[in-house]
Amino acid sequence: MATLVVIAMPRTALAAGQTISVTTSPVSLDLKTKPGTSSTSSLQLLNDGTAPLKINMQLDEFNARGENGQALIIQPSPNDPTASWVSFSPVSFTAQPGVWTPVKMTINLPKTAQLGYYYAVIFSPDIASTHSNKTVIKGSNGVLVLVDTQSANEKRLVNIANFSVSKKVYEYLPATFNVSIHNSGNIYLAPFGNIYISRNSAFTSSIAALDVNTAGGNVLPNSSRNFQATWSDGFPVFQSKTLDGQVVNDKSGKPIQQLKWNTNHLNKLRFGKYYAKLTLIYNNGKVVIPITSVVSFWVLPWKLIAVLIAVILFITILGWFGRKRIRRAFRVLAGKE
Repeated sequence: MATLVVIAMPRTALAAGQTISVTTSPVSLDLKTKPGTSSTSSLQLLNDGTAPLKINMQLDEFNARGENGQALIIQPSPNDPTASWVSFSPVSFTAQPGVWTPVKMTINLPKTAQLGYYYAVIFSPDIASTHSNKTVIKGSNGVLVLVDTQSANEKRLVNIANFSVSKKVYEYLPATFNVSIHNSGNIYLAPFGNIYISRNSAFTSSIAALDVNTAGGNVLPNSSRNFQATWSDGFPVFQSKTLDGQVVNDKSGKPIQQLKWNTNHLNKLRFGKYYAKLTLIYNNGKVVIPITSVVSFWVLPWKLIAVLIAVILFITILGWFGRKRIRRAFRVLAGKE
């Protein structure tokens, strides 16, 4: 299950023309282990470089860093007994190039364990550069491990801290929705669901359904996490400009947006007021709990509307002058007769 993103340095320069590159698997582990039992998991490291690489296993902890899904890696306190519950086999090894090396991680939970534990397993290359400046250079990759003891004391409770749309009025799609989930419980949770788009506030029918957190990103206790969803099913629609398959950025590093006119989507011209309903669910340990929130926004393609009005006025005026000339012609013909 995807969780927070570990801060890692998978590529580290050693000397001119030399680079280390390693890949670790899985990205994270979500373990449900009862107190008084043990759990063994398999981790792997792939040496993407061209030379053998010595790796030392290191155990740290992590918590939430900000609200965008990043992890803050911290060293356990010397008085923290939870680090002694985890062991590795092997604790160090030499990773051969192009070969996956397995490592067994065993967690032995004492009977006194409760609630959740948040480990960061670090694969730390043991490397020292010997060139002129004598700099020691190290890099590391990590796997986040979340342990749920399924304690009777667990309080599973999340709420929608914020549900908003990036603009109240759009000229054209896409519309971007921001979701902030706060975990006020004492164990990590991964709420997920959809944002439904409708033309009416009663939501008797929806014209789109957007996924929210289908990757299963966890929200740690006493923290918030942000998610985003984008509705881009319209005509016309702004898309990132690309050149040779690469996104083109402006001077500030943001993707340049350009309007795409796909005539196959003429029936998806968006105009007027829309409503968006966020519906998330999570398990509180007994039943599935839904939580909802609603926002509204407008799509007003004012430039297109202005052009259409101008065309209608032109045709109306042209028709009025045309009818006037026709009536005059008829009167002339009638006088001659």
